[in-house]
Amino acid sequence: MSNRTIEFQQSDNYCSIILNREDKCHAINEELIEELDVILSEIESDKHIRLVEVTAKGDKFFCAGGDINSWSAYSPLDMGRKWIKRGNEVFNRLRNLPKLTVANINGHAIGGGLELALCCDIRIARPNAKFSTPEVTLGMIPGWMGIERILSIVPQATAREMLLLGKRLTAGDAAKAGLINLVVEKDDMPAWRAARMEEVGKCGPVALAHIKQLVNSITDKHTSFDHQLLAALMSATADCQSATDAFVRKQSQPPLFSDN
Repeated sequence: MSNRTIEFQQSDNYCSIILNREDKCHAINEELIEELDVILSEIESDKHIRLVEVTAKGDKFFCAGGDINSWSAYSPLDMGRKWIKRGNEVFNRLRNLPKLTVANINGHAIGGGLELALCCDIRIARPNAKFSTPEVTLGMIPGWMGIERILSIVPQATAREMLLLGKRLTAGDAAKAGLINLVVEKDDMPAWRAARMEEVGKCGPVALAHIKQLVNSITDKHTSFDHQLLAALMSATADCQSATDAFVRKQSQPPLFSDN
């Protein structure tokens, strides 16, 4: 099945969700969020699927985050209600999917793209992949629970550098920090996938689903409404508007922040 922003492939008890906006670096827009929701609904009801892979076309980008053309014109109310809240609903649906999920990170995972990958149980990456949360350089905060998820996975020192300074990690750095499980070459991916399929085939599907539910319930600490409200309000600041405008116009100089 192929949609406009996502391609879906299934083979027996394995399926792939493939981001398909290569000309936009697979940036997330409203259409992609809604298509992802539909696909996840279909996966949930398919008892034959045991392993779900999330990846993207091409070799440069896994996902460049939220498409600035989709959210930059929103009012704070709509930013919270239509963009952040809806995105979190679908991302959490992926996170709570009662199947084993793998983010096959074929390239750079930036901002919302990293948040998407963090919703998967296992994350592997190509050697060329890089990881960052650049929201602070745009005068805003991660909207799709990236702060909580990064803090729950990587050491505090690395998390603070990523979140407070927008530090970029290489695939090797990400593996050392525990942000990803393993660096896997492109040519080695079929063998890696086959090994995971063999492993998951030895696990009880009902037990796996309930253990995953318990793990998520124990590790979830966020108050999504508070996060949604703050992220929405940040989008209305002069700093955010100035930085996003500079980004759209591809200015070489960093924006001038005013502390407003």
